[in-house]
Amino acid sequence: MSEVQPFLSDRRGAFGRDLVAHRKRDGRSQLALALDAGVSCRHLGFLETGRAKPSAAMVARLAAALRLSGMEQDQLLLAAGLAPRFADRVRDTGTLEMRAFDAVFALAGSTSAARSTAIAAEFFGEIGIDHFITGTLRGSRAGWDIRRDAGGRPAVGWLQHNVTNRYRNVDYLVRATAARDRGFFWSDIPPALMNDAQRRILAEARDFRINDGFVLPIPVGDGSVRAFSSWGERIDIASETRTAASLVARALVENLDDLSRLPAG
Repeated sequence: MSEVQPFLSDRRGAFGRDLVAHRKRDGRSQLALALDAGVSCRHLGFLETGRAKPSAAMVARLAAALRLSGMEQDQLLLAAGLAPRFADRVRDTGTLEMRAFDAVFALAGSTSAARSTAIAAEFFGEIGIDHFITGTLRGSRAGWDIRRDAGGRPAVGWLQHNVTNRYRNVDYLVRATAARDRGFFWSDIPPALMNDAQRRILAEARDFRINDGFVLPIPVGDGSVRAFSSWGERIDIASETRTAASLVARALVENLDDLSRLPAG
């Protein structure tokens, strides 16, 4: 075997591993993803095991079905040995802030949770956030009560993993959300503040291709906290990103809260 062949095999293997991780993070079965992407389950299985090599068009179809950000789609393309599509986007501070303001204004005029989710997803996808939810957090003697809003793009597999393992009342990130009044990245939290359970939770998140997250808590007068919570594999944590993400996250939280109060019609 030539020295080149193992390299090509590793690339195909990397694509399959990445694809499986994205599918599981989204809580999809192989059959469900195949149907959503318009491919046969057999071919999807070949792609996941490395028996078939995807074209750029196939990667785009799978990325669309999985609702991946441009950054995540580029990572899949590279894993398949293909050229990235989105790497040449200009993302300086000025344009990022302008896109944030555009998203905020668009959210102000949105009249549906689906439209608001799409607006937010377009902005957050550019900074590496592909999954997010909003909701209300309230403490009680029995633990933390979390009520999710309609809309958002949850990391279904990861959230189900949390529910199955009953992490809600031991997760330091939940307590941090309740205690803070400004946006923070998971990576902002000093390791010394984390106990063994929290370190285990973060380690398990990596199995779902989640390495960081961004949270924006908004304390409410009744003692509850409205919050935006998100996840990603490679989130841009620059200071300008934090500011822009906070603007859009707050606008999304307020919009979805307002929509939830409209009378059913």
